[in-house]
Amino acid sequence: MKTTAIVITGFTGLVLLSGCVASSDSGYAHKRAEALARSRPLVYNTDGCDILYWPTNMPVSVEGFKNRRLKYALDSRISTVSYCPQSAGFGHFTCRMAGEPATGTVSVAHHGQASARNAAQDFFNLGTDALEMASEFCRSNNLELFVSIRMNDQHDGSSSPEKGYSALFPEFKKQHPECLMGAFGSRNEHMFRQGRGNWSCVNFAMPIVRDRVRQFVREFLENYDIDGIEFDFNRHLVLFKSVAEGGIASQEERDMMTELMRDIRKIAEEVGRCKNHPFVIVMRAPDSLSFNRDCGIDLERWFEEKLVDIWIGGGYFRLTPWEESVQLAHKHGVKFYASIDESRIERFCRNNALRCIPGRETIPAYAACFANAMAAGADGVYVFNREGQFLNNIAQLDGAKPEGEDKLYFVRYRGKGGYRPDHWLQDGFRHDKLPKLDPGRANEKDFPHYKPGERFAFTLTVGDDLNAPGAQEAKVAALALTNLKADGQLALTVNGHAVSACSAKDGLFRYELPRTLVRKGVNDFVVTFPDKGTDMTINDFALEIKYPKKDVIKQ
Repeated sequence: MKTTAIVITGFTGLVLLSGCVASSDSGYAHKRAEALARSRPLVYNTDGCDILYWPTNMPVSVEGFKNRRLKYALDSRISTVSYCPQSAGFGHFTCRMAGEPATGTVSVAHHGQASARNAAQDFFNLGTDALEMASEFCRSNNLELFVSIRMNDQHDGSSSPEKGYSALFPEFKKQHPECLMGAFGSRNEHMFRQGRGNWSCVNFAMPIVRDRVRQFVREFLENYDIDGIEFDFNRHLVLFKSVAEGGIASQEERDMMTELMRDIRKIAEEVGRCKNHPFVIVMRAPDSLSFNRDCGIDLERWFEEKLVDIWIGGGYFRLTPWEESVQLAHKHGVKFYASIDESRIERFCRNNALRCIPGRETIPAYAACFANAMAAGADGVYVFNREGQFLNNIAQLDGAKPEGEDKLYFVRYRGKGGYRPDHWLQDGFRHDKLPKLDPGRANEKDFPHYKPGERFAFTLTVGDDLNAPGAQEAKVAALALTNLKADGQLALTVNGHAVSACSAKDGLFRYELPRTLVRKGVNDFVVTFPDKGTDMTINDFALEIKYPKKDVIKQ
């Protein structure tokens, strides 16, 4: 492990490390500017399950670790690996130096593997660990490396008095039960029935919790060859007991988190100047200023005080158009990356006898997500919960140059099927600014139902320039999924122009569109319901763009 033989002398402001000679202001400032300006077309997050769930029939080796997941970042547009050295707990890592080593016994079937186990200790015995191997891989392949810290991962909540402690449950929580949202193994009504977090999450109102974050942030920065730290608030977004119990964060609680981020920035500057290697501070959090604020994250204040360099917006759900998030970040000189997570909608609909337009888990859908974000002005995209060959396939896509690649644009790519806004915040949907077109919510009472002749207007961002030379032969179609029994009665206008349905079957309407009707950027759609009918809905909407056949990326 590459460690620095240094001693901490204290922490008040920019206190230097004992024996450290700080870099010159001009040299360090130049390196910092270079780090912030670095091109990052695609950031790849991998969640540490490669070590945590090591196949029992696979020998433990450094090469084997790299081949499990990291090798699929090669020969692609991935510029940055954000490695999470554990997938649960709090300060519970598959590393030797940071927080608390996660070496508990895990023996489960995982992702199609007949059996798997936690191999962290095996790698410790070899003199290495997950983050050190990830660092070696990235350095040898000219990739940037962030360490991803899950702020309040609740996967360890399966612990119970009957089953005992999960291997994912850290010793810190056993020693400090007063820091948890609920009693050991409890299924608190205010959290479980209403969904706002898990009893095993820590309460950031407790000073010892915030101190622990400072501790392992410092350890990561001092002892590993990394380029930055990603604070993943989405895993999971419950910070204060007051919010878990149905309220919103107080200003005092928001100030606690702001002070923590100030200290983290100071630590990063202190260690960065000692190493003459500036660190990038990254946060992954929902794409809504007001939603974050109610949860305890004073997002704009963090931006104003330069506590964050990169904001990865989105995640389990989206609440705001990409354009608005980009504008907010860039206003304060912060980079914005669109978090493109796996959809989960189709699986949810299939399991609950609901209908949706298929295709969200395909390369055309990812191509559309990438192009959509880049058309909105994002600095790049971030991929979460994608591994293996499919990761490498989608990592070939260039969202900034989308013409020529088939697309499937959905008005709502993510939605019910994963965690929802109200899993973390009571009435979290009140912050939702996107069209209500989540097919997974079709049976819910607040899902919109329409009367005869009513109109539903919505927008969809398109990244393709269909007037570009390479798009002259593109075929474009709009698809609207409804609950209508009679077909051929749903009127559609696109950017003010009426179009006719080419076909309709079982409530799915398909409209063939002139490609010149669709513009790059935000497009306006209006659906007008038939003059007769009751309780009518539009459950899903997509825009399909097909280009002449070429060498197709294998699905």
